[in-house]
Amino acid sequence: MKKVFLILLLLSAQSFSQDNLFLIEEGELFGFINSAGVVAIQPTLNTRSNFVAGYSKQIEHHWFDNDVNFINTKGEVVIVTTHEDAGIFSEGLARFRKAIFLTSGKWGFIDTSGTEKISPQYSEVGNFNNGRAIVIVRPFFFPQFTPDKFGYINRRGELVIPYQFDAAGDFSEYRAPVRIGNKKGFIDTTGAIVIPIKYAGARNFSCGLAGVKEDSLWGFINASGETVLPFQFEEVRNFSEDLTLVKKDGKWKFIDKKGNEVFSTPFQNALNFSEGVTAFLQKNLWGYVDATGAIVLQPQFLDAAQYQNGLAYVETTTEKGYIDHSGTFVWKTMKAN
Repeated sequence: MKKVFLILLLLSAQSFSQDNLFLIEEGELFGFINSAGVVAIQPTLNTRSNFVAGYSKQIEHHWFDNDVNFINTKGEVVIVTTHEDAGIFSEGLARFRKAIFLTSGKWGFIDTSGTEKISPQYSEVGNFNNGRAIVIVRPFFFPQFTPDKFGYINRRGELVIPYQFDAAGDFSEYRAPVRIGNKKGFIDTTGAIVIPIKYAGARNFSCGLAGVKEDSLWGFINASGETVLPFQFEEVRNFSEDLTLVKKDGKWKFIDKKGNEVFSTPFQNALNFSEGVTAFLQKNLWGYVDATGAIVLQPQFLDAAQYQNGLAYVETTTEKGYIDHSGTFVWKTMKAN
């Protein structure tokens, strides 16, 4: 479970492009369009990897290992490495791992020139957020007999928060959820416990609030640890654009930061708000609704994603591609039979 906890945090940062380029797929190759739907990088790449902080990771596969390089938004290879694996750039650094036989699979960090800034010495690492990254060191022999302990390093590679937590999350809004035993709370970037380790569950801070769980119910606290929304929800998600999804009495609904239900459009599922709208599922089809509950695009898609930089990825029965806020495809391709 500890590995899953960390992996989910790492993957969450890669959900969509942050650089006004949008991933497209033709056959088994990948390229990118811009927000006008014009192809900016031809589909000649073999790695499905969005742009983050100006770089897209590309993997060259060899019979004995892999090499990871990074391209810029012009499609030019600008960072060349001989690393087996790497992550996204965050706060100017990206995690990397050399071939297992060279470093026993340890992770370190490179900068945007490809220079090793923090040597590979960690069993697991997270991305940098608020100047801190999660790190784990476990013994090479018989690691199953030594429980993982999580700590944090700064951008110089100094261990600024010692290995003391049984699980830990990325920092957001200068707070990070941590677990000791079976209870969770929050620390600040110095490692001080600023919200007591007493909750059965804890989510990251967003929009000034974090979901926490007492017994079987969730509520929300502020950065001082004060309960803002009482413990009454069966499930919660993080706030986005000052709205969040909560489940109460078996039904999902959107609420604002005061706990008010913001609209009553019936839905089976929904995504977080982005650019003033959210995708919602109704009768097994996805559409889009705004924060007042007005349906801006009727349910018609088999799959749908959040809007980012003006476009959203959708799929119909025959096509897939990107639509603008009017629902018009700016780029599409036929789905494979």
